Amino acid sequence: MEISTRTRNWTRPVVALVMALLGVGVLAANSVEVVQGDHRISALRAHGRQVPGDALVLHTCSSGRGAGCSTSAVWLSFHDAKGLSRFAAEPRLAHTLYVPNGPRDAEGHIRTTVVYDPAHPDDAQAAGVLRWNAWNLIEQRWLALTIGAVLTVAGSAALATERLRA
Repeated sequence: MEISTRTRNWTRPVVALVMALLGVGVLAANSVEVVQGDHRISALRAHGRQVPGDALVLHTCSSGRGAGCSTSAVWLSFHDAKGLSRFAAEPRLAHTLYVPNGPRDAEGHIRTTVVYDPAHPDDAQAAGVLRWNAWNLIEQRWLALTIGAVLTVAGSAALATERLRA
């Protein structure tokens, strides 16, 4: 069964448009995450308070052919400016956790410096994240950004080609 010319005439541009729009959506979503992460780091640089603390790095491991472990969470414990003990999960920046490194004590904690906003002390990061910038966050999202760019360019090129054929 052959597809009619009429069906082919509208199918290709629609597929190309969907590809281009999907690519733009992926690029936009990832760009927003990078900008938000960079803004958060900048705010911590400007207003954050650095205190000694501990990090507990949790891992998730898989088994089978592609067995391996990856960091699933980083929990920070520290004392705020009022001397209150705080225990907070480190939020992801552009889907990325900053993982402190160094020797672990008997309980698995890593001594680190914690930075937090005194207005929101439960919202903390390991201070090493202050060395990151937007480029570091982009590097962490390279695959998603590449897929978005390829979809956008391929869809746009296909739309242009269909337009020239018409």
